[in-house]
Amino acid sequence: MSTFFQLDDGRLRALGAAIASSVPLDVLEKGFDYYRREKVLSVQVVESTSVYGVVKGTAIYAVTLDSDDFAFSTCTCPVKGNCKHMAAVFYAYQASIGESPDDVHNRMLNGSYLRQSSEAPGSAEPASGEKPMEQEPSRWLEDMEAKNGEVWRQCRHSLHPLQAVLTSIKAASKNWPAGLRRLHWMHGIVFVLEQAELAYSHTDTYSRYYYEMAFARMTEPWINQFQELAAELNPTSLDSEEREATESLIAVFHRRDMDREQQLHRWETLYFALWAHLIEDASWASREEALLRDRLRETQEKHGSFFLPMALAYLAFADNRDGDAMELLARTTFNRTALLACDCALQRLEEKDWSKLEGWVDYLYGGLAVDRKSKAFGPFLSMCRLADRQQPENPQWQRYLVSFLPYSYSALTEHWLDLREYTKWADLQLLFGIEPDEIDVQLMREISKVSPRVLYPLYHQAIDGAIRTRNRQGYRQAVKLMKRLEKLYKAEKQNEAWRKFVDGIVRKHQRLRALQEELWRGKIVT
Repeated sequence: MSTFFQLDDGRLRALGAAIASSVPLDVLEKGFDYYRREKVLSVQVVESTSVYGVVKGTAIYAVTLDSDDFAFSTCTCPVKGNCKHMAAVFYAYQASIGESPDDVHNRMLNGSYLRQSSEAPGSAEPASGEKPMEQEPSRWLEDMEAKNGEVWRQCRHSLHPLQAVLTSIKAASKNWPAGLRRLHWMHGIVFVLEQAELAYSHTDTYSRYYYEMAFARMTEPWINQFQELAAELNPTSLDSEEREATESLIAVFHRRDMDREQQLHRWETLYFALWAHLIEDASWASREEALLRDRLRETQEKHGSFFLPMALAYLAFADNRDGDAMELLARTTFNRTALLACDCALQRLEEKDWSKLEGWVDYLYGGLAVDRKSKAFGPFLSMCRLADRQQPENPQWQRYLVSFLPYSYSALTEHWLDLREYTKWADLQLLFGIEPDEIDVQLMREISKVSPRVLYPLYHQAIDGAIRTRNRQGYRQAVKLMKRLEKLYKAEKQNEAWRKFVDGIVRKHQRLRALQEELWRGKIVT
């Protein structure tokens, strides 16, 4: 085994803490057994961020341990999720840097590894004997800020210091009641996301694009987990402490500047994930709507806002006031709120509420007609395709798709192929001058079996185009296409039609001696 680089202390602590908190104990035991039996063939660190290893099990498996975010770690074995091969590579790496795998394994099993990682600089684990802030949710974020508010300064090239912070925050409440633990973890995710925003905002303009990609990759699993935790909220079953914690979380979005430019994350999606189930509490929802309307009146006097109208539109939509929702979104810049409109339309599609769906699609169509570069363009086309499948008697869905040509060419091509509307598909290819050789061979074979006649015009157009080149190579291409076309005609027993087509070509181009020669050589004419 060889190691060309080593993980720095911060990354190693983050990786170890992630393994200790997410890999089951029985899997750790099996991984340690694999290490002791020398099943790990090689281990090395690449780019100072990931541990790569090769493990011999029932087959040879490649393992990647991502120290920036363990959720991106992989193994080529059939097991889904964390496996013994990952644990084996971790122990082998510890041995390669001079640590005792036996000691590491024992600390993994008794929980001391996670505690030691949490006590390192930049952690949020309470000191031994200190009671966590379980009973005062309003102070959770204050506590996190006091202990870790400057960690973002360590994130110059990577957010890996924040992974250790989040892991230790979760560890602090892992033994709490499930409802309170869920909300504490959501606070922790919001905290590290804010820290990531601070780190991103302090990057230089020249490197911002790189950092945006790298940081977004790291925070994506955190955002996904926030949404999963939010989906478990049930407002009817929250006790007083959980309601207080929920109020604390809502206040985060009330305090922050949601309209700020150049943010790393789309914070409104977190807000909507939180309210997706809270909306079921009518009193809670009406109070939120009143607060947002008051703030909207205040901000309109000073400057424009996209978040407040969008949040109000979301609440109105949830209350089945779709007209009000569209009116509110119309006050904003279309591209900033179009994805929410797509989500609303998609939900109405799932409910098969066609009248409301048509209203949303018409709203989106109006915006996309002006701004086709919007992120909503792809979802809009997909939605029209779904609607056309479920309501084929309504021609409007295909009209929307056609109206956006040439931008909707790919979507419309796939749609008509899926519906086996081969005549419309072939007409579209003719319109765009697509030649048979540019179409997938397997697709051409399939269509030639079920509907060969729709291919005739495609070949006719391509043959005319090849002849118009007025050179020998073009004539040979024309003959090649004619031989394929001949098979289609004869498969349909259209021998007479084929002879008339060939005679027409010969008479029309009788002065092109080189073409006549190629027709003779290709045995098109005798």
